Amino acid sequence: MSDQPSIRQAIEALLDPTRPFPPKLLYVLSDLDHEETRQLRGIWKTIPTARRRNLLEDLAELAEHDLVLMFEQVGLIGLEDEDDGVVVRAIDLLFEADDKHLPDKLLSLLKAQDRDELVRAAAANALGPYVYQGECEELPEDLLDRIETALLIATRRDPSDLVRRRALEAVSFSSNPEVSALIHQAAASDDIQWLETALFAMGRSANEIWKSDVLANLDHEELSVRLQAVHAVGGLMLEEARPCLVKLIKQKHLASDLRKEAIWSLGEIGGEQVVELLEALLDNADDDEEYMLLEEAIDKANLVNETSNFELLKVDESDQDHQDHSHNLEEDEDDLPEDDFDDEEWNRYVDEDDLADEEDEESYDFEDPFEDEDDEDLGF
Repeated sequence: MSDQPSIRQAIEALLDPTRPFPPKLLYVLSDLDHEETRQLRGIWKTIPTARRRNLLEDLAELAEHDLVLMFEQVGLIGLEDEDDGVVVRAIDLLFEADDKHLPDKLLSLLKAQDRDELVRAAAANALGPYVYQGECEELPEDLLDRIETALLIATRRDPSDLVRRRALEAVSFSSNPEVSALIHQAAASDDIQWLETALFAMGRSANEIWKSDVLANLDHEELSVRLQAVHAVGGLMLEEARPCLVKLIKQKHLASDLRKEAIWSLGEIGGEQVVELLEALLDNADDDEEYMLLEEAIDKANLVNETSNFELLKVDESDQDHQDHSHNLEEDEDDLPEDDFDDEEWNRYVDEDDLADEEDEESYDFEDPFEDEDDEDLGF
């Protein structure tokens, strides 16, 4: 007889509210097969609500520290729960799940006005990675279009301020021109939370048009705003922010969250002196969490430095090839047939090519889901 815990033991423990749930049984719920999933689904609603919530929280924390564990089936069961608190925790558990039906389930929850705002906000947040995949051409275009449209509509129309902000943050990965306009509108708000959202979205956008906005908020009087600005300069890999980040990290009594964001952003930006600084900090890390963060930042900074050096090498080689090629053309100029190269014809060819490019660009007809709502704002 096997001593390994079984799904039956886990179910019996879940149904017994008089005793704490044994942590070792959490592992039983990883990689459930069809029959095990059926058994758990059959008793799910009879598990006390508080225990269902706590279970999903514990599984999410366990999965974060052990990437081998997969609790996708439990999360999908929780996603269908009637309790909003359970659904929010299920979304968190499923954040990196690859179930092909998950995007549509999240879209349904985003649109469900009978659900609590926390459910809709969590669904919006979880749709962000799909927008990123779409920008990387790793998602079907029709699915990306449905996700972007739903997020844009939520940003404009959801009655909850929280949902609108999370929807904008999620869609900010998109290169859709509508997104830039919404970010600009959020940044112009007098509401601090919308400014935080705008900075977060700017960092995700990978668009340097936001450089001045982000840099200007590095010394904002509100810590929450500074946190988002410090994170955003890393997302945008703004080298101009490097001195400010170094100065931040060297400060005594710096807020822990701000220090972590500065370390992360320095890793994203890179630089030889950055690596030296981070390595020095590694020897005096306050705790294991900071030590791991510094290690990851050093690895990323080294990768950024290697990539930058490679790009510089390519540029140098290209310049040398161009010089060699120009020299050869000068040597061989007398050997060219007199009428083989017509300047006017070449200019016409270039002009026609440019016109063709412009025609191609103008031929795209982007449908604007808000074309009748030009004057509608975000409601703040």
